[in-house]
Amino acid sequence: MTRRLSLLSITLVALTFTVSAFGDDQQKAEKQLHKITALATDPTGRRVVSITVADTLGARRPALVMERRAMNLNYGHLFVAHVLFKNVAKMEDIAAQLKANKNIGQIANEQHADWKQIAADAKKLNSKVEDNLYKHFINSKAYFDRDQADKYDPTFDGVTADNDVSKGDIAEAEHTYQLWHDRAAQNSGGTLGIGTENAFRGFRGDPIEKAPQTDAMKTAPSH
Repeated sequence: MTRRLSLLSITLVALTFTVSAFGDDQQKAEKQLHKITALATDPTGRRVVSITVADTLGARRPALVMERRAMNLNYGHLFVAHVLFKNVAKMEDIAAQLKANKNIGQIANEQHADWKQIAADAKKLNSKVEDNLYKHFINSKAYFDRDQADKYDPTFDGVTADNDVSKGDIAEAEHTYQLWHDRAAQNSGGTLGIGTENAFRGFRGDPIEKAPQTDAMKTAPSH
C-alpha cells in the first residue's frame, strides 16, 4: 500500500511538472507572438512584419492579407495558424473553429502543438523582423518597391484582432522601433531619407480599423 502511494505521489509530481513546463512554454511563445503583433500596429512596422512573415512561411503577401481578413487573425496568431496547417490541421478547419468562438491558443492545444518549438521559431521571426526594420530605415525605397511588386498595401492590411495587444506590448514595440530607427540614422551619418522619415510615425496605440471585406474575402483561401 505504501509503495502504491509512493508511486502515485511520484506520478502526480511528474504530471504537475509536465503541465507546468507546458504552460511555461506556451507563455514564452505568446510573449514572442505579442511582439510580432505589436510591431505590426504601425503601417511601417506592418509592412516589415508582412514581408518577414511571408518570406518565413514561403507565402504570398496578398494571400496572407486575405487569410487575416477572412479569419480576423493578427500576425502573431496567423503565424501559429500556419504552424498548425503545416503539421496536422487544415486551414479551413482552423477557420471554422475560429468562427465557433475558439481562439488560436485553444485550437493549438487541441492539436497538441509544440509550444516550445513555436516559441523558438517566433523568437527567430522577431529577430528577422528587427533586422528588416533596420534595413527599411536604411533603404525604405527597396521596401516600397517590394510593396509594388507584391501588390501589397499596408493601409489595407488591417483587422480588429491587431488591437489585441497591451499597452506594455505597444511600449516595447515603440522602443524597438525607435532603437532601429536611431541606429540606422547613426550608421547613415545622422540622417535618413525623406521617405523613411515620413514613414516614421511612432506607436500611439490607436485602434486599427478593420479593412472592409468583400464577399470573396469572407472565406479563408484554400491551400
